[in-house]
Amino acid sequence: MHSQSICFVSCSIVDCRKVYQKLNPKLREKLEEKQLMYVRTFIEDLDVSWQNFFRTNNKSEVESYCQKAGLEFEWLENNGLKTRKVRQAIATHPTTGEKVFFNQLQLHHISCLDASVRDSLLSEFGEEKLPRNVYYGDGTAIEDSVMEEINEVYWQNSVAFPWQEGNMIMLDNMLVAHARNPYIGPRKIVVAMAELTNNN
Repeated sequence: MHSQSICFVSCSIVDCRKVYQKLNPKLREKLEEKQLMYVRTFIEDLDVSWQNFFRTNNKSEVESYCQKAGLEFEWLENNGLKTRKVRQAIATHPTTGEKVFFNQLQLHHISCLDASVRDSLLSEFGEEKLPRNVYYGDGTAIEDSVMEEINEVYWQNSVAFPWQEGNMIMLDNMLVAHARNPYIGPRKIVVAMAELTNNN
């Protein structure tokens, strides 16, 4: 951590192997079988633009990237773009061979937003045009109750520690997930990526 905010700053981490092990076996099986479909809708002046996300203003380059990456894409009115991609919810670690709960469910599922933000987005855009959402791989909705169960398992198995200036943490991001807890004031954390794993 480079600088400390006014308020107590902590980081939470959780062992993704434990999350996998502690989930209801029926839910684990369902997620392994159905996988997850991530849906991004890029609308001008909302969240990140497709130009920034794909680092180009050229639609042909975006289409070429999507085709190579196996992303379904659809151009929308007013220069918008929607993408879909089915990915695994459960992964096998390439070194240890262990099963890990490895996905971005909490980042994309609408239930994980603050109620006021969620209600505002749904009122303004409806579910079809939310900037981010996630479904089961067959396109059916992931129930809020499922997200509640997953979130509870995360909380039960997470460990929080206080950041102090000069601290450094090194994580295998497939084995361990991390979160930013609320804070007040300025804060700067420098992040570097090391060896990446192709997890297709």
